[in-house]
Amino acid sequence: MKSMMRFHRWVGRGLAALLLVAALTGAGLQWLLPLPDSGAVAAPSIEAQARALDRGLATLQATQPGLQWRLVQLGQPTLQVELDDAQGKRWRAELAAPDGRLLSLQGEDTLVRPWLVRLHLWKWLGPAGSWLTGLVALLALCSVAVGLRLWWRLRRTRAPQLRRRWHRRIGIVAVLPLALLFGTAAMLSWPGAVRTLIVALGGQVAAEPPVAPALPDLPPVSAGQALLSAAAVLPEARPQRLYRQAPGLLRLRLRGEEWHPYGLSQVFVAEQGGAVLAVRDGRQLPLVERYVNVIFSLHAGAVPPGGGLAFSVLMRLAWTALALALAALLLTGLPWRQRKRPV
Repeated sequence: MKSMMRFHRWVGRGLAALLLVAALTGAGLQWLLPLPDSGAVAAPSIEAQARALDRGLATLQATQPGLQWRLVQLGQPTLQVELDDAQGKRWRAELAAPDGRLLSLQGEDTLVRPWLVRLHLWKWLGPAGSWLTGLVALLALCSVAVGLRLWWRLRRTRAPQLRRRWHRRIGIVAVLPLALLFGTAAMLSWPGAVRTLIVALGGQVAAEPPVAPALPDLPPVSAGQALLSAAAVLPEARPQRLYRQAPGLLRLRLRGEEWHPYGLSQVFVAEQGGAVLAVRDGRQLPLVERYVNVIFSLHAGAVPPGGGLAFSVLMRLAWTALALALAALLLTGLPWRQRKRPV
């Protein structure tokens, strides 16, 4: 009992600052994501988005020739484009989906969301940030389990201090969602370890991405042309993101009936000639790749297909309440000094 209490207390106090930052930045990121279409303003057709993308990228190339696009967010009334310059600085451009007009171009350092992502995932530490996030999540998960055991042992006793009584009340209400949050965070932070475990238990190994063939005689295709070629392979799925996967290789990510907000289906297209090199249908992926559909969606509070605007807002409110509950647990668990009563 004493060793469990000591572990629960010191893990909570030692990780309080890290968990508080993760809770508040995670809640903020929830509200910075675009809400699903309510039906009033629908995204343009894929053909219109492809034309708008080519026009917008041509405008960017003419005004900012040093920028190269790396990611395009599709399926919204505006196209969000991430670009890199020669110095490695990242930029964000917003294009009007109907006609490709350049609405804005900003450096990533001036935007709130990239800063929140860096804080939430400790990205400035490089690969060590992912391991730190996973370690913190795993220790927090163990602390939640120990806290549940302590609550069961002490459930019939009255805590002497008000903050401790609130600590117990909040903890028992939020114990299962917090365990879910910390467990999924650890799995997302250590994807290599999770995939190795799945393969060791008999799962199929994930397929390697294709290599773009060297075809200098063929002309390069535009991003819009590659988008149309890839989207035609899986017409029942909705294109979500277009990536510059590697030199000469583009990758389109599509969402069918998956829970994952960006989908699991992928189509790889050669930039020289526009030939489709590989197709990964999300319905046929092995477990080593498909597990992210549930794990990421649970952690991020993603809305299933057809969830709608109201359900999305409710999910964000619930996840924000969970973040505030975690903050309250951390604050009520700290060793606040007691005022001495006058004699």
